Amino acid sequence: MGTSDYSVVEVADIITQDADISARLLRLVNSPLFGQRAKVETLSRAVTLIGANELRNLVMATAAQRTFTGIPEEMVNMTDFWRHSVTTGVMAKTLAEQSNVLHSERLLVMGVLHDLGRLVIYLSLPDESRDILHITGGDTWILADTEQEILGFNHLDVGAELMRSWHLPESFIEVAGFHNAPANAKEYRLEVALVHIAKAVANGHMVGLSVDEMLWAIDPSAWDTTGFSHQDVSALVTEMIIRSEETMDMIIAPARRAQA
Repeated sequence: MGTSDYSVVEVADIITQDADISARLLRLVNSPLFGQRAKVETLSRAVTLIGANELRNLVMATAAQRTFTGIPEEMVNMTDFWRHSVTTGVMAKTLAEQSNVLHSERLLVMGVLHDLGRLVIYLSLPDESRDILHITGGDTWILADTEQEILGFNHLDVGAELMRSWHLPESFIEVAGFHNAPANAKEYRLEVALVHIAKAVANGHMVGLSVDEMLWAIDPSAWDTTGFSHQDVSALVTEMIIRSEETMDMIIAPARRAQA
């Protein structure tokens, strides 16, 4: 079944079957991130406001936390991983709003899911993953090249295939596959460029870089595609970080408490 086959009632019924996801999504929809003036109290109303397809994708993003479990702490701190993913998603959505992108909620979910290929590799090839992480020393910017050298493919390839296997739209597949190299994107260059910029800012924020330092790794093609300048993005960083912290409290904190 494709995303266009889901009706409002069907999506609401599916979400209702999971109390944890239901509660988390209602909190998210009522957060400042979505800017609803009236309180959203029912899942069917949430679906109507956001759209069945986008809410389905949000469900998938939150459910992904349950899918990837059992990865040793020595490979990845899962709280940090999801913190980075959610931060990227929130920042991509904020940038999309500034660009007047239609259905900016898509960018939130694309950002949350963009790096899942890493987790697939960690779960599927733990020994090789340990070697790769030892070589990179935690430098995520050389991770894909190191994976390519050792495995013959990288986590972007795997992420794109995962999005395809989940029957997500082509835009999700391109973001997962090209977020490190937005100049190589095909049909969805804007979405890929927005997530690329958001990822760079999120990476910098995670390690405590200044705003200027956050922007050094952004591919020049991303500036051309989005029309943003360094100054434009710099002016949004504080707002994006605040939004990210609010959203992480809704997505990550409940999951962490549930696992405690």
